[in-house]
Amino acid sequence: MGKISIKTDVCSGCLACELSCSMRHFGYFDPQKSRIRIHHDEEHSIIEIHQCVQCEERSCVHACPVDALSVDPVLGCIRFNADLCIGCKKCYQACKYHGVMWDDETNQPLICDLCDGDPECVKPCKLHGALTYSKKEDAV
Repeated sequence: MGKISIKTDVCSGCLACELSCSMRHFGYFDPQKSRIRIHHDEEHSIIEIHQCVQCEERSCVHACPVDALSVDPVLGCIRFNADLCIGCKKCYQACKYHGVMWDDETNQPLICDLCDGDPECVKPCKLHGALTYSKKEDAV
């Protein structure tokens, strides 16, 4: 299973991760279409990175009344079936880590799928290292 590790203390707030994600999944740059969101609290000089953390609880999966969400048995990420989704937002509301984004245009969730094991958001972040990706075999 793969996992993206987050280090907010080294995040520059450049938003390249957001743009890379939206480009990968939608073919254009739009931070509102990203499965990762960078939040700036400029008054307190705080940056927060919100993204699915591949938690053990899987609250979003359990909250879905129509089984539109499942766990990928190989990668461990959440898989989304748009054909089953009814737009109830229960997955969005259930995530205590703020890892489920909501697309108002499609009325569906945006949840990290680890880009099938090659996360785009991590690539522009290699210099700073705020986001790193490790596979299960890397962590052993």
